[in-house]
Amino acid sequence: MQTSSLLNLAGQGRNVLLTGQAGTGKSTQLRTFLESAGGDVAITASTGIAALNVGGSTLHRWSGMMLGPKRGEDPQCYLRELMRDKRHSVRAGLDRIRGCRSLIIDEVSMLSGTTLAFFDLLCRTVRRDSSPFGGIQVVATGDYLQLPPVRTNPAEPYDWAFQTRSWSEADFAVIHLTKVHRQDEPELLRALGEFRVGRITPASADLLASRVVQFPGADIPRLFTHNTQVDKWNGYRLSCIDAPETVYQAGTTGPDHQIDFLRKNLLTPERLLLKPGAKVMFTVNKPDAGFVNGQTGTVILCGREEVLVDCDGMPIRVGLHEWRFDPRDRHSATFSQLPLRLAWSLTIHKAQGLTLDSAYIDVRAAREPGQAYVAVSRVRTLAGLNLKAWFGGVFVSRAALEFYESLSAPVAA
Repeated sequence: MQTSSLLNLAGQGRNVLLTGQAGTGKSTQLRTFLESAGGDVAITASTGIAALNVGGSTLHRWSGMMLGPKRGEDPQCYLRELMRDKRHSVRAGLDRIRGCRSLIIDEVSMLSGTTLAFFDLLCRTVRRDSSPFGGIQVVATGDYLQLPPVRTNPAEPYDWAFQTRSWSEADFAVIHLTKVHRQDEPELLRALGEFRVGRITPASADLLASRVVQFPGADIPRLFTHNTQVDKWNGYRLSCIDAPETVYQAGTTGPDHQIDFLRKNLLTPERLLLKPGAKVMFTVNKPDAGFVNGQTGTVILCGREEVLVDCDGMPIRVGLHEWRFDPRDRHSATFSQLPLRLAWSLTIHKAQGLTLDSAYIDVRAAREPGQAYVAVSRVRTLAGLNLKAWFGGVFVSRAALEFYESLSAPVAA
C-alpha cells in the first residue's frame, strides 16, 4: 500500500499499524504522513534511539507515566500513585494526554504489552473516555519480527503488545508493506525474507553460507551484541593508527535529565576521539552537505571544531551539529557535537534503522529473536555481507510469526 492508504485510514480516524520487513520504507512513509498531517500529531517511540530518529520522545516520557508498572504489578495501584504525583514531568505528561488527538508510536515491536496496556488505562482515566486510548488515534509502526521488548528475566516469555486486550480493542487497521527498497538483488531479497520468518530454503542457506569470511577487510564495520565489545574493538583500531589524537567534547545546555537522555541515546558520543585515518560513520542526514546517516568515510584532517572526511574520494567538511531534546521546544536541552562516531563497530541495537554498505556479523551470537535478522538486513548488497559463520537455526519468535500469519496480509517468505 502507498502513503495515501495511511492518510486515508488516519483520515477516517482509524488506529493503524504500519508494518513490514526491514527496508520497505516504513520510516519514509511515516515522514510523508507527518508532513501531510502538519503539527497536529504527537510523536513518540518505544526507545530513546527510535525517539531521536523520528524527532519525538519516548512514550513513557511523553505520557508522564515515568517507568510505568512492572510486569505483574497492579496497574491500578500504580495509576493511583501516579495521579497523586505532583512532579512537573508527570503533570505535563497528563496534560499532553488530555490535549492529544493523534499519536505516533514508532518501533512498537519493542514496546511491552504491560506498557501499552497501562498507557491505554492512563489515557482512558485522564481523558474520562472509555474508548481505546481514551479516544486518541494511534498510528503504530514497526516490525514484530525484528527486535522484541526488553526482558529483565531471560526465563520469562516476551511481553508482546499485540497479545494484550488493549491491542485487540484498538482494532488496528494493518498496512503491511512488502516491497523492499534497501536491497535489489533477487536472491538476497528472497534469502532475507526467509531469514526473517525462520524458513530458509537450501538455496538461500547456500547463498548465505557463501558469505562466510574468515579474514574480513580491516575497515568493514563489525556488528556486535554488546556495547563493551564495540568500545573494545573501536578503541583497539584507533590505537593502531600512528597519528596524534584529537578529543572533541560535546557542548550541552538545558536540564540535566534531558541532557542525560541525549547522552545515552544519540549515536554520537559525548567524548569523541579521532585521528587522521580513523574510520567514521555519519550519524545524521545532511544530503545538502554531502552525507547521510550510516554513510562511512575516513578522517583526513582534524581541526578544532571541524574535521575533513574522505568519502569515496570526495572530501567532506564536517562541522558541529545540534540535537535538541524536543525539537518543538526551544527551551529543551541541546547537545552539540560532530555528527560522527567511530565506525569499526557498533551494536546491532543501534544499527536498527541504518543502511550499511558492508558489515561483518556473527549470527550465532544473537540471543534475541529477530536480532540476527536485523543485523543481516542492514547490508545493501550480497557482496557487502560478511558472516563470521553460518548456521540454519535462526531464532524467530513463534508468537510474532503467528501474529503476522493471523493478519489479512500474511507474511510471505
